[in-house]
Amino acid sequence: MPKNQLSNLMTPSLLIDLERLENNVKRMANKAESNGVNLRPHMKTHKCIEIGKMLLKQGASGITVSTLDEAAIFAEAGFHDITYAVPISSNKIEAALEIASKVNLRLLVDSHEMVSHLETYSEKNGLSPEVLLKVHCGYHRTGVNPRNPASIKLASKIERSRNLDFKGILTHAGHSYDAMSVMQIKEAATQEQLEMIKFAERLETKPEVVSIGSTPTITLTDSIMEGITEVRPGNYVFYDYTQVALGTCQVSDCALTAISRIIGKYDEYFVIDAGATTLSKDLGPTHLESETSFGKIYSNYDNHELDTALRIYSLSQEHGKVKFLDSAVAQEHNVDELLRILPNHSCLTANLHDCYYVIENNQIVDKWKIRRDRPITSPC
Repeated sequence: MPKNQLSNLMTPSLLIDLERLENNVKRMANKAESNGVNLRPHMKTHKCIEIGKMLLKQGASGITVSTLDEAAIFAEAGFHDITYAVPISSNKIEAALEIASKVNLRLLVDSHEMVSHLETYSEKNGLSPEVLLKVHCGYHRTGVNPRNPASIKLASKIERSRNLDFKGILTHAGHSYDAMSVMQIKEAATQEQLEMIKFAERLETKPEVVSIGSTPTITLTDSIMEGITEVRPGNYVFYDYTQVALGTCQVSDCALTAISRIIGKYDEYFVIDAGATTLSKDLGPTHLESETSFGKIYSNYDNHELDTALRIYSLSQEHGKVKFLDSAVAQEHNVDELLRILPNHSCLTANLHDCYYVIENNQIVDKWKIRRDRPITSPC
């Protein structure tokens, strides 16, 4: 049996459908270009150098990361324009500035305390890092209130700093994931853009960067308004079951799947070798579906069909339990059978693995490393 066949893979493993990945990348690149905005995709979804290079080749202006390890990894791989899209804390400033001394690393702040800390460290190191002010547009996680006059003062403090290069403002419409309909996502997209445009207009100086982004809002928005300069979706390269349920994409767009085997079959359920360390314990769109599961099993991958008679209802570390919702279906599945699973949350799932097997025409054509962190160079 040829070694490039899926049946030879050690399970559980992660698969990337190359055609779907390329289609997703091109579609978003075209949308950004047609709307006249820069595309700065988030690397936290895939953490993969090969995918990052694919994104740049399709026109991305730079990349976004969520950890300093990601920033260092991609900087070492030749990526020179990086936004670290998490507000900086004092214990990370030295490490961030070390990276910023080699590549253009934009840093986020949303408090006077961190602006002061960053000024002090930057002056000490003789650097002037580019800085963005984090703004919340309805998600209420991090970021300043764009309607509060104090936020204008904070932006002015950054702009007047001798050691900080104020580039603009950035937000993330994470509340779009709580939407109950496509219409609500589109409303969140409009809100996201309007809040940022109005805030930019109130600043003393017009910001160079007005950055927005979430996969649901950028995918489903009808158009991107004048005044927005940059979008930062990430999940769109893979999509996942949550995006399907939200209406952001179709099953046929989903490029990442997990492959697993049935290792035991019993009266009312069978057990697979994909547990929480394979799929994560993300229950997906619980606000949209009353019966939750830890991912969806395909009945026919090539026809984009999910099996409605099977539910992954329980995960332990290395085991998953799958319930038969239709007793007749039990006869269709056997021990050692190979199953393909659509994760609820591709970002979390990818973060649990070391590599992807790249699939084209149901054959393995490549293997790409998932770069979660830099190699440890000192004892823990």
